[in-house]
Amino acid sequence: MWQALETKARFIDQVITGDNAARRAEDIGGQELSYAEVKAIASGNPAVLTLAEADAELQRLTLLKKNHLDEQYVARRSIRDLPGTIASLSERLSKLTADETTAKAHASDPITIGGRSFPREDIPEILGGKLDAMPLSVREPTRIPIGTYRGLRFGLVLHSQFPADVYVEGTITRNYTLSRDHQGPRAVLNALERLATGYGSECVRVRQDLSIAESQLRDYQARLGKPFTHDAYLAELTGLRDQLKAGLSASAHQPDSEAGPSTSDIAGKIKALKAANTIEGTPQRDRQKHFTAEEPVTARIRHRQEAGATDQSVEVEQAEPAPAAEMPAPSFQERILRERQLKDDGQSPS
Repeated sequence: MWQALETKARFIDQVITGDNAARRAEDIGGQELSYAEVKAIASGNPAVLTLAEADAELQRLTLLKKNHLDEQYVARRSIRDLPGTIASLSERLSKLTADETTAKAHASDPITIGGRSFPREDIPEILGGKLDAMPLSVREPTRIPIGTYRGLRFGLVLHSQFPADVYVEGTITRNYTLSRDHQGPRAVLNALERLATGYGSECVRVRQDLSIAESQLRDYQARLGKPFTHDAYLAELTGLRDQLKAGLSASAHQPDSEAGPSTSDIAGKIKALKAANTIEGTPQRDRQKHFTAEEPVTARIRHRQEAGATDQSVEVEQAEPAPAAEMPAPSFQERILRERQLKDDGQSPS
């Protein structure tokens, strides 16, 4: 039974420290021992420990194979979806670049409202009249064109429950939502200015997204179709584990049978197979961390108070000089001897 406890302690230590790749603990009901295993433990058979180590290794390999299958599924789905995403981003980038060129080429053009051009000083008043003529409430989003700004068409999109959007339209449409407190002509002109000058930053963002999507596509294409690297190891270890388990079970019913390899030979093959196949371990956790929860709160408060009191006493001792040591009081015999000496010298005792 001590060997079984040692085996369980190893698994518990793996879960606590994170050394095992299997981040899932099996239920205790699936780890009960059979009669043959109990007999092997009682006889001190080391093959039982080898069987437990093989089960843990198989669980780790099964988890790695499951992760490999998940990666293959994600790769197939991404290879299917990413080309459409890349095409959409490329089209958006080309349209943004064209509108940016148009806005820069017509930066000095006057603003057109209702098909007529007006001086810049008159634009707020005329634009305010247009805004006042718009409906106060709508049942569904309503798009109302107003004019042209820097060679791009602009207008408002009215909503039933939300503030209006200012849109700028060229080869692509971009919107800017107004605040509830500022929806006048100045707010509309500021929104148009932000939209017209924001093509550069939008192009940079789209280029980054396009580069990421293209690199992801190349990565998934390289991963797709790769077999599981430890598939042969998994199959061979599973066969040996099954043989060892059957051998331990048969030894309980046929102890004198010599047919087939012995359990010690199978256990040796399992150890040799594990030594010949190494699997990359999971990153080790930082074990230098100290958690304040290891010590009770009251104990930490008491220690701090004691430390503070000790520091204060040390400061007081350093600040004030130590008083002179007092002479001990004379004993009765010393007082009698002193009085006799005084009498012999002719002095009266004080």
